[in-house]
Amino acid sequence: MIAAAGIICSPLGLWLAQRTPNRPLTIIFACVLMYVAFRVFKRSLPPSPTSKAAVATKPPPCVLDAQRGKLNWTAPCAWALTVSGVVAGGLSGLLGVGGGFVMVPALQRYTNLTAQSVLATSLAVIALVSISGVAASSAAGHLQWAIALPFSIGALFGMACGRLIAARLAGPHLQRGFAAVSMLVAVALLVKSIGS
Repeated sequence: MIAAAGIICSPLGLWLAQRTPNRPLTIIFACVLMYVAFRVFKRSLPPSPTSKAAVATKPPPCVLDAQRGKLNWTAPCAWALTVSGVVAGGLSGLLGVGGGFVMVPALQRYTNLTAQSVLATSLAVIALVSISGVAASSAAGHLQWAIALPFSIGALFGMACGRLIAARLAGPHLQRGFAAVSMLVAVALLVKSIGS
């Protein structure tokens, strides 16, 4: 569901990106990244007694059925995941990201999946959404295959190594690492865009 919504919105984001100067896009991306880093880091901290009570009274809209190993589908769950897909797809086309910076915090907020399941699910969604962005860019003649192919091979290798490391780390450590990398990239992008 998330991927389907993202696939529809990714070409729309790409269309908008082609009509927007690079500097505003970079600043928007850096701001989104900083916001996501803050939210993910905050979520990795141990909950306070008041937040425990709030979580106990209000479960996320998408709850995993432990016996079936699948989410219980409800209207609020479908709505939350569809909106997440729309935002991820739009940002994927607009900013050239796979949407993982949206998907990880969205899945953490709207589901009760473990950190490892969130990362694996977000990777699957990113792959599916990115395919539509690649197809749209290729059809428009904007894709530089000589750059994209070696970069993709390196990214796949890095992703496989990252999965091996992620399997050995606890959820909060993964979240803090994700937040730290996101914040570093956001600051570097802001410095570069303001300085240029």
